[in-house]
Amino acid sequence: MPVDFPFMADQPKASARIKVSPEHFKVDEILGFEPDGTGQHYLFRILKINRNTADVARELSQMFGLRLVDVGYSGRKDKQAVARQWFSVPAQSVDAVSSSIGGLGWKVEKQCRHGRKLRRGSHRGNSFDIRLSEFKGCASDLEQRVLNLQRRGFPNYFGSQRFGHQGRNIDEARRILGTDAIRLRRPSHQMLLSAARSWLFNVVLGQRLRENTWTRPLPGDIMMLAGSRSHFTAEKGDSMLPERLASLDIHVSGPLWGDVKSVQGQTAWQRECYWLEGETELRDSVARTGANPARRALRATFDDLALKWTHDSNPRLIFTLGRGCYATSLLRELVLIDQPSTSGR
Repeated sequence: MPVDFPFMADQPKASARIKVSPEHFKVDEILGFEPDGTGQHYLFRILKINRNTADVARELSQMFGLRLVDVGYSGRKDKQAVARQWFSVPAQSVDAVSSSIGGLGWKVEKQCRHGRKLRRGSHRGNSFDIRLSEFKGCASDLEQRVLNLQRRGFPNYFGSQRFGHQGRNIDEARRILGTDAIRLRRPSHQMLLSAARSWLFNVVLGQRLRENTWTRPLPGDIMMLAGSRSHFTAEKGDSMLPERLASLDIHVSGPLWGDVKSVQGQTAWQRECYWLEGETELRDSVARTGANPARRALRATFDDLALKWTHDSNPRLIFTLGRGCYATSLLRELVLIDQPSTSGR
């Protein structure tokens, strides 16, 4: 995460390393629904170790003679991890399903029929079991920070892996989006657009943290219901808003930028456009792509965050996040993280 994005409180005093080995970063995808048991697709739950999602999808397409677009999955998982996630393939491409299906660093653990292809964002969330290494700091301070996150949630930043090594995806997005939007038909350029929108969101979230308004609605703010894409506009004098914010029932939202003509009269978008004056070129380039504007909660919450200590006095954190939330964004509020540079998904 770029150092100029502020923390929710003071910068952590402790430090630790992450992903010293894949076994220290475990991720299990939570579908949030039961497979049908019948239908035109096979769902595979795949265990992958030190492999990224896109490469496994590519190998599945080659194995079954499919186009890459025919292989479905809900979201990308960390490469440097022990990760379990679901993939889908058309059933007619599978002559005989075997648990021995697999490749270098991955294997099928479970398979079943389902009526639909998996789409991006169709899962409910991810559970994490993360062991930190070489922890240096005060244990009681870390425990207090965990309690603070349990009460307040944490800033819903997009993780630094979204922006590539040393932010190279953003540098490339500035170049590509500012010159030739028609190239966005290429998957690689769609990825750059996604990175740019994520960056602009982080800029707005950072500004609201500096102003201490990331959990305090301003007039005209667009509020989101927890765990939902539903939203409404904050009205002046709504006495229930503070209580609902404190109980983590609702969150202030920020922009996923796009062609904002349809929303440019709304107070929240006008204010956010002003906050992005330092990113005018990137902001306007994203708008010219015609991407639909959307909203994302400024605050993330989690289920059952547990802090344990290993035999060698290193922290182990177990928690569940909703889809689209980054474990690294939670961790950065607890310790200063030293992680490998190739944390691709």
